[in-house]
Amino acid sequence: MTGPARSLPPLAAAWKQAFHLATNGSGSYGKGINLARNGAVGQIQTRPGQITAPVAVKNSTQRATIHLTELTANQWDTLATKLADDPQAVADLIANRIPATIADSGHAGGISIAPPAEAITFSCSCPTGRTHRLCDHSAALGHAVAERLTSSPSALLGARGMTVRTLAAHVRDLVDGADPGPLPADSNGTVRAAQLYSLAAHRTPQAPPDPELDTVSTLTYNDAPLPGPRAQDLARITADAAARAQTLLAGVAAAPHDELADVLRILASPAGADHLAAAQRATGLPESTLRAMMIGYRHGGPAGGHATLAATEASTTTLEQAGENIRSSRAVGLGSLTIDGNALTDATTGVQIRLGPDGRWYPFTVWRAGEWRPAPGACDDPVEAFRAARSTRAARPLGR
Repeated sequence: MTGPARSLPPLAAAWKQAFHLATNGSGSYGKGINLARNGAVGQIQTRPGQITAPVAVKNSTQRATIHLTELTANQWDTLATKLADDPQAVADLIANRIPATIADSGHAGGISIAPPAEAITFSCSCPTGRTHRLCDHSAALGHAVAERLTSSPSALLGARGMTVRTLAAHVRDLVDGADPGPLPADSNGTVRAAQLYSLAAHRTPQAPPDPELDTVSTLTYNDAPLPGPRAQDLARITADAAARAQTLLAGVAAAPHDELADVLRILASPAGADHLAAAQRATGLPESTLRAMMIGYRHGGPAGGHATLAATEASTTTLEQAGENIRSSRAVGLGSLTIDGNALTDATTGVQIRLGPDGRWYPFTVWRAGEWRPAPGACDDPVEAFRAARSTRAARPLGR
């Protein structure tokens, strides 16, 4: 007997429906489900107009690509205007989260981040994919994208030609100085701190009390409902708040503190392994992926965790310049350095560096076929990050 179907977030569900229609009843759709569930899809890379990933089947690995149209500048303007009228969407965007309504074309003036089925096409390095027909590899990628969107909706946003930060800045410009209205709450009545802070920045300052009024306001405080937060939970919250405050005071680029980063923060704690099963259910990510991201978080904080899941989009110029710097450094022995998605990879020696969301380069070493594990030593200099990856790889025997 099968259990009830899992309810997908709006954007993931919208993608699943469009992707299903785009496959046009192909038998590869069902085969792709099994491949994705068995972990055949490697690291997913997104860039404007396409989503790609290596897909391993038996003894071969193919590069599958899903092509989709980018939204035009006018469409982004229309979408931003609609989102600016929604206090919940404003709060989510400024807190670096994707609003649920972004998948609702009716809410967003007929525009949805999830593309229509007719705007989705496929290609792959396999014989079938070279003719731009749907193959098992591309189908597996489509299902993996749906899973990815349950925890990282920004992946589809980038493929449609926009980043969360840019869209948030656009929306912020539209609502700057305006009162967004009542404080929004989740469906269960919860108001998130990030939403409160971001909305407070847009509220009109309150007038000072009138000293001529002879009234006294009395505040009444109620006890928190039992049971209250545990001491260790309060310690985690305090430590995390202190770390964010230090980042702000130092003027360092803010790392992505979203819900996934908070999950990784708990997993990276001494007792974090006890929460692994719950984290897997909450995020929809495989255990192996969460374990790798947990290591990345320990090495580089939230940005290290996100870099483990996927490299931040980088321009070809940035990648080529970083590669040239590495090649010109005589202290670094090279095999064959290539640009792989948004990463620089030396497959001969089994090392890789990726650009993180905080602008630093993060080192990785090969773990198994198609799987990379984060290493310590993230820094602004790609050469030093590459050296750190080489040092970690040299300390671990091949195949381990």
